[in-house]
Amino acid sequence: MKIQEKGVVISNQEVACNLHFMEIQVPKISAQIKPGNFVSLLPPASSGTFLRRPFSVAGVHDRALQLVIRDIGKATHAITSLRENETIEVLGPLGNSYPTFEPDKKLWLLGGGTGIASLLFLHEAHNNPKDRILWGGKCSCELPEPAALPSSCTLATDDGSCGECGNVVEVARRWLASDKPDYIAACGPKGLLKGVQQVASEYNIPAWISCEEFMACGVGACAGCAIPLAAGGYARVCADGPVFKAEEVVL
Repeated sequence: MKIQEKGVVISNQEVACNLHFMEIQVPKISAQIKPGNFVSLLPPASSGTFLRRPFSVAGVHDRALQLVIRDIGKATHAITSLRENETIEVLGPLGNSYPTFEPDKKLWLLGGGTGIASLLFLHEAHNNPKDRILWGGKCSCELPEPAALPSSCTLATDDGSCGECGNVVEVARRWLASDKPDYIAACGPKGLLKGVQQVASEYNIPAWISCEEFMACGVGACAGCAIPLAAGGYARVCADGPVFKAEEVVL
């Protein structure tokens, strides 16, 4: 059930260049949220924007949602400028969630940019020390210090300035030379998701991807986030997704 709730900013920390880890306390929404769900935030009036902005949830702690937000425009700048105890309107939970994976099965969680958020939440929920998280960015300035992340998280950069050298798909292919997961979950730019589709198909690994699309409404009313399905027709990322079996969508 979607809930509109006034959230209170508990913390707001810039962990990399224009990248913020935020905690917003929303007791009612946080009680219902699941890995893969997202919320929509109404930017402060100072932003001059009136459309809500969607953000995946990175975790729940003490009735607060943990979010990963990059400051890239007027709306996100206004949101990431909020200080402790300031308020913001939150709508959620929205979208579907990842399936519940068997506790003893090994997951690889492959994320690019802020797409890492839902994967951190999924990792926490699955709670298997054999899981591996891979977070990719263009360069080290886009990613936080490893100390701020779970020990199972590996960083990767296109230019090799931090962590493993290469994009997420390239690094995952190298890992597959000596290891193989039972399942893959991925979220990030379209190129990353398309690469994950190919890897999952080649190695016969069941995979789920969380798609990132521009959302005007976030509740399935405008169909602005529609993507084509392999079986024909279209799906709305906000209402039918954002999580799909990798082979279900055409990227």
